[in-house]
Amino acid sequence: MLKYILFIFFYILFSFYSFAQKGVIKGVVKDKTTGETLIGATVLIGEGVGTVTDLDGKFFIKADYGEYTLDVSYVGYQAISRKIILDKKLLYVKDFKLQTIILSEVEVVADFAIERETPVAFSNISIAKIQEELASQDIPMILNSTPGVYATQQGGGDGDARITIRGFNQRNVAVMIDGIPVNDMENGWVYWSNWFGLDAVTRVIQVQRGLGASKIAIPSVGGTLNILTKGIDNKRNFSVKQEVGSFGLSRTSFAFNSGRLNNGWGYTFAGSYKKRDGWAEHTFSKAWFYFGKLEKMVGNHLISLTAMGAPQKHGQRSFKHPITVFDKKFASKVIQDVSIDTLSYDNPGKDFGVTYNQNWGYLERYTIAPNGDTIPAKMEVVNEKLNYYHKPQFSLKDFWSINDKLYLSNILYMSVGRGGGTGNKDIPRESTNGRWNYQAAYDENVYGPANVTPSGERRSTGILRSSINNHTWYGFLSTLNYKLNDVITLSGGTDFRYYKGEHYRVVYDLLGGDVYRDPTNLNQKTVYKRKDDIIDYHNDGLVKWGGLFAQAEYKAGLISAFINISGAYTGYKRVDYFKRKDLVIVGQVFEQIVGNEEMFFYNGTNYIQAFRGANFYTSYDTTFVVNNFSGKLDTSYILNAQGYTNHSPEARYAQTDWKWIPGVTVKGGVNYNLNENMNVFLNLGYISKAQRFNNVIDYNNKFFRNIENELIKAIEIGYSYKHSNYAANINGYITKWKNKPVDRGITVIIDDEAFTANVNGIDALHKGIEFDFIYNLSKNLDLEGLLSVGDWKWDSGDTVRVFDDQGQVIYKDYFNAKGIHVGDAAQIQYAATLRYEPVAGLYIKGRFTYFGNHYADFNPLSLDGSSNATDENGNPKESWKIPYYSLVDFHAGYRFQFNKVSMNLRFSVLNALNNVYISDAQNNDSYTQSYDDFDAKSAAVFFGLPRRYNLSLKITI
Repeated sequence: MLKYILFIFFYILFSFYSFAQKGVIKGVVKDKTTGETLIGATVLIGEGVGTVTDLDGKFFIKADYGEYTLDVSYVGYQAISRKIILDKKLLYVKDFKLQTIILSEVEVVADFAIERETPVAFSNISIAKIQEELASQDIPMILNSTPGVYATQQGGGDGDARITIRGFNQRNVAVMIDGIPVNDMENGWVYWSNWFGLDAVTRVIQVQRGLGASKIAIPSVGGTLNILTKGIDNKRNFSVKQEVGSFGLSRTSFAFNSGRLNNGWGYTFAGSYKKRDGWAEHTFSKAWFYFGKLEKMVGNHLISLTAMGAPQKHGQRSFKHPITVFDKKFASKVIQDVSIDTLSYDNPGKDFGVTYNQNWGYLERYTIAPNGDTIPAKMEVVNEKLNYYHKPQFSLKDFWSINDKLYLSNILYMSVGRGGGTGNKDIPRESTNGRWNYQAAYDENVYGPANVTPSGERRSTGILRSSINNHTWYGFLSTLNYKLNDVITLSGGTDFRYYKGEHYRVVYDLLGGDVYRDPTNLNQKTVYKRKDDIIDYHNDGLVKWGGLFAQAEYKAGLISAFINISGAYTGYKRVDYFKRKDLVIVGQVFEQIVGNEEMFFYNGTNYIQAFRGANFYTSYDTTFVVNNFSGKLDTSYILNAQGYTNHSPEARYAQTDWKWIPGVTVKGGVNYNLNENMNVFLNLGYISKAQRFNNVIDYNNKFFRNIENELIKAIEIGYSYKHSNYAANINGYITKWKNKPVDRGITVIIDDEAFTANVNGIDALHKGIEFDFIYNLSKNLDLEGLLSVGDWKWDSGDTVRVFDDQGQVIYKDYFNAKGIHVGDAAQIQYAATLRYEPVAGLYIKGRFTYFGNHYADFNPLSLDGSSNATDENGNPKESWKIPYYSLVDFHAGYRFQFNKVSMNLRFSVLNALNNVYISDAQNNDSYTQSYDDFDAKSAAVFFGLPRRYNLSLKITI
């Protein structure tokens, strides 16, 4: 009986103990397409028992040991159920990746790559990473944590960052925001100052390296940046954020997202204001940002209206300088000839420091009283290089789910850019420091005895001018996606764009004078110009773009594949308002024939005459011969001829015809999932790409000679491994680029007339291996790392030949760059990040980044076989190799909550060890360098930014 009682007692005790044991279930819920964590997803282990995910997409559930079914759901996504067994104190479950119920605009429009499906190399930069590491830098700077990416701040001004991927600069890196291309349509550049504040509404950034997964024809030779903003599929929240940092940084931001409301509406608003003194001398910045997105579900349509912009003004440091100008001590380590001094200025044995900026000066704007007395004024700083711009972008989207298999997306967008950048005209320099002597120019303008116009006004000889680069850009993108069956999806569409770039200079600051004399406009009535009048040049660059694209995707079992064909027809035209006007007479065009106070005569045959000032011109083929008349018009030459002026109805501004250039892209790839953890992929592609505007039409309104498309061939192979606590990717690539353009081309003479010609046959070969991984060392400790090794070299060397219309050689020049490394970016990169989260909400992160094998940028045509371009064996010289450098950054933060209010406190220290390093270099820079030897003393450089900190507090409701 006692044994029976004891058995029952211990059984009850054991049962109670077993029943009382509890554990914790933890996990993360993500968007399957973007990898973005989903805030507010519902996670249940029983009816009414569970939680919702936090701001990092994480969930945490306490429960008794046992078997459960985890049900995860989120508005607009397919729910997932998973069986689990909780038999330990802490159970980590594999990430839940939810798929949207209908095909999302991300997949149809933004062309996001998907893990284990899309056969391209890519990295997703989550909003959590952006919030933890960006620290008020330009967006490209955070991408240095991606293999193959090299980004710098160049001169150090806010918004002046630049990025290369796999050695290709951002003219050849496509940047897209919500599926809309934003690279400048004339030169391909991206000006990051125009996109300040975008981080406040970014949900994810995807960096696709190589040709990428985009359906449309875009300049993605090096890669593609897809930036997605928040929409109604995000959780309702309001946040405000205050940041302070080094060099006088202060930034205030707010954002509100309504989520999807019951009536189908949703909206997102955000704004930001930033000011900073700047690291380099007088590189201050002031910038605003606004963003609004209004969305509405109407039946099977998602209609979205978006407006964003970032009006800003900031000082710049535009020109690199010899190393000795910045840092004599650093120079002594890398320049063998230590006697080389500051080169340009009377400053023997000294340097100006790495913050040196020559683009400013002091000025006292005194005035002269009627009695002749001088009225003093406060001394001020005048910035020579002041950039100011506002580029609002508007888009209207209609995403239509016609049925379960057919989807149609239409996007109408517009970008309107207004602004420019200032510079000097005829301002002397200070002899001791190389900065601008604005006071001397002002004194001359106010007092100079010769600077008086016939009307008695003071004529400025030195002024500040502003180069205006306005643009108006319209575009329409239409994409149709059809799911043919369970394994094949077809898509196609159109891409139409129209772009008008307006380029001119204006008088920005007369520096004490009344007018400025400028005779460059041949159609003007007066040469005397006042503030905001146009001077120097005035022209429009017109670009039309028509594109078609088609893609087939296959996904069955372990295999996914795609093939894409896209074509673009690009048209270029230039209009010049300062050159003599054209005349169009009875369908015949006489180019640049008549200016102000000039007369043109035409007698109905091919015999034409013109009278210009004191000279009389005759021609049979519009090539004028000067007859030395005294200025009197001999009427015997104009019998039966009609006279025309630049005001005649037949006159038009000088302009070219349209130059149309076709281009094509063919690419494809296949992914094979070896098992649930491993996959391999292969992709290859071919691009025939139209030359950019500045290599098609020159400043004289003439088409370049030898216009040939750039040709790119690429192949890439990759392998990925994914596990619950470890993931790694490795890929290799080879990209061959033929006819890589040389800026501004070369000048050739044909029949005594000057033309500009492209230099074709300059080829480059970029090869490399990239590796990145993340490893969860423990439940609170993550290790990330990357390694990128590139081998980027020029692959051509020959005699360049240019031919005339008869096939005769009119120009030839020898160069040999075969096997010489391409400059402008680090070819070796490795990095490691350690993130420790000792308690929930608190993290500490350290990052180490190394850059090496970085060669100074240079023009390959300068390797012309001359003595300074060859070594002792007669082989072409390598460009100067910049000393390798490493950076250490620290980040920390703590998130805590009061009721429904979340507080995020973050602190970052960038370049924590205050390393002094060179980030950008140009060999034989004609602007600031007097040497031409492919070594350290002939390099003009920018130094990288020093130690700096950023502190922020974000409140989210």
